[in-house]
Amino acid sequence: MDEASLRERIRRLVFAAPALSEALGSGNFRSVFKGRGMDFEALREYDAGDDAMRMDWNATARFGKPYVKTYKDDRDLTLYLVIDESPSMEFGAGRTKRETAALAASLLAYACSLNGIRVGALFFGGAAAMDGRAPAAGQGAARALMERLAGGSARAAASAGETAGSDLGAALTAAASILKRRSLVLVVSDFMTSGYALPLALLARRNDVAALRVHDRLDSEPPGVGLSLRVADAESGASRLVVPRSAAYREARTRSAKTARLEWLVALSASKVPYLEMDSATDPVESLVAFFGRRRSA
Repeated sequence: MDEASLRERIRRLVFAAPALSEALGSGNFRSVFKGRGMDFEALREYDAGDDAMRMDWNATARFGKPYVKTYKDDRDLTLYLVIDESPSMEFGAGRTKRETAALAASLLAYACSLNGIRVGALFFGGAAAMDGRAPAAGQGAARALMERLAGGSARAAASAGETAGSDLGAALTAAASILKRRSLVLVVSDFMTSGYALPLALLARRNDVAALRVHDRLDSEPPGVGLSLRVADAESGASRLVVPRSAAYREARTRSAKTARLEWLVALSASKVPYLEMDSATDPVESLVAFFGRRRSA
């Protein structure tokens, strides 16, 4: 879709935002993240539906019945979006991965504004090395961020040929240095890079982090068109001649995608970071409501 169509679709998300806003205000939003850093309030007996991660095993053993910890609500939450605008985000079988990321991030930013949650962002992999937006509250700030997300295609076009791909690790390190108080951080990327496991772990030590992986079937199943093509890797910039219909090439492409996803899952597991996946067929409203509207049980 062109930039005007994307802007219009993002504007329509304003009407869907209340559904997500209700999920964010249900008390489960923070529990989707790791939930550390909240002020301890009291102990109470376990009730059906409580998050098992909040079980106090010492009290449970002492009193012979399950107890959970309760925490004071943090009324000054900050959501910080780390958003990938690298060249590998600029394609897709339906909408591009960048468009999927923009729709999801825009919806979440506006829904947060309805709950008084401050939202900021750090864009990386585009024409500029990094482009930051300081956390701010209110619908005006959310709309400004939505406009920035919609205009990402122009910045991506300006960066064509000027970047050798994304440095997710550097972006995560920058986010860790920018955030002075504990925040909720959502990393939005296709994670088609490497070297980010340690920066992710360090960011997650001082913040509550979740990951949104945007993918597309063309990442692992290239279209079987043409006898041979001269292509350039979106991340490394390396050029090579490929035969899309070749079984060997298709197998190698599938294997590479599986390896990248496995590396991503290992990094998330090591840092205990929850995650969500989206592709061009995913409805961002339904997916985000389901993700943030439930208690985290793992």
